[in-house]
Amino acid sequence: MPSTSAALLFAFGLGQWLEDDPSLLPPSALAPVLASEDIEAGTFPPEVERARRAVAGLDKRPETPPTFDDFASAIEDLPETVTPRRRVWVRHRLRPRERLSQIAARYATTVDDIVNDNRLDPNLDPDRLASRKYRTLRVLARRIPPPRREVITKAAAGETWGDIALRMRVEELDLRSWNWQRRKLDAGRELTVWVDPMAKGFLHPGQGPEPPTTFEVKAGARSRGRPQQGRLDGGLMLPKSELYSRRPGNGGLYGSSHTIEQIQRAFAAFRHDSGYDGEVMIGAISRKHGGPYSPHISHQSGRDIDIRLPLLPGLPTVDHPNPDEVDWYATWALIRSFIDTGEVSVIFLDVSLHRRLYEAARILGETPESLEELITWPSWKGKNPTVKHSAGHDTHIHVRIACGPDEPRCLESNGRKPRRARMARARVAQP
Repeated sequence: MPSTSAALLFAFGLGQWLEDDPSLLPPSALAPVLASEDIEAGTFPPEVERARRAVAGLDKRPETPPTFDDFASAIEDLPETVTPRRRVWVRHRLRPRERLSQIAARYATTVDDIVNDNRLDPNLDPDRLASRKYRTLRVLARRIPPPRREVITKAAAGETWGDIALRMRVEELDLRSWNWQRRKLDAGRELTVWVDPMAKGFLHPGQGPEPPTTFEVKAGARSRGRPQQGRLDGGLMLPKSELYSRRPGNGGLYGSSHTIEQIQRAFAAFRHDSGYDGEVMIGAISRKHGGPYSPHISHQSGRDIDIRLPLLPGLPTVDHPNPDEVDWYATWALIRSFIDTGEVSVIFLDVSLHRRLYEAARILGETPESLEELITWPSWKGKNPTVKHSAGHDTHIHVRIACGPDEPRCLESNGRKPRRARMARARVAQP
């Protein structure tokens, strides 16, 4: 027969906590249920308890938000993200314009778990959460980062809303919403910003393993014809590697020797330069002899590579991640590593994700000038960028490697000889 206290806990929706694991309950919630000798005050380590208080909004906020000029200074005095030895319950206080998908990624959990644990409407749009209706949410967290922080920043002369959003690492639409009464950006105009310490990212530049100086790739596998109407002669299986993972069932992981070598080079540089240590899965290249490969239109000549978008650490691997679950800094670092091989023909990514990729690239040091020939965002006028839109590429990037120097029968998607071959013929024709 359950005790009165235990019955009350089940009545108020805490029964699942007890059934899952009583040790995950906050000490204050466990006290009425467990005998006094089974629990002591302050069961959580001090750093975990401080983090739980912060995200619940229990710490005293300053009467006037502090003023900062950039993102780095705004989070400089905030504590580091806490990763408990096991998952713990936290009470998350919503901040303006937070999305449910952002909250889930923040605590390394899922939207479905938050919906179930808080008995939310399963049809609730995960991209928006009405903070006027939901003030707090309980979340079973794998990590506890510091909460968003309200600060003030001042517009500089000539700055646009987009410039300020990049400087403070927030979304432009959010910045405009927080400051909806301020339509003009005069120099010195004070703006409210809710900076997110999570925007610091999880990369460790230059701390990854040193890339090898040479890559052992068997020669003789050659691309023939166009990517969408071609074959693969002597197809080479993508080898196992610690640099990436392969989709289970490797029937479609054959490529040309040139393609396999560029994969090795790009991933080795990516791991070293970014320090990203999460899983990155290669899902498809071509069949052993090329040709039609359903449901793909291309992937017929061993030069097309589907690579799943890297996720934020701690998140489970899923087939269709929400954009808030993607590590966009790692995604840009991976794309940059492929581009730097000098052997990329084109990269496809759904246009709905170009803004996130562009902003990540800018934060990592790219300039509008350096990105002009790589991605069309935010301008769409008359360019032939490397990163292009292709519908359906919203969970992975599609990298197409250029024809190799020893692939005379390889053609571009328009049926023309590769630029490398055309240039070689031009040099021979010169007197």
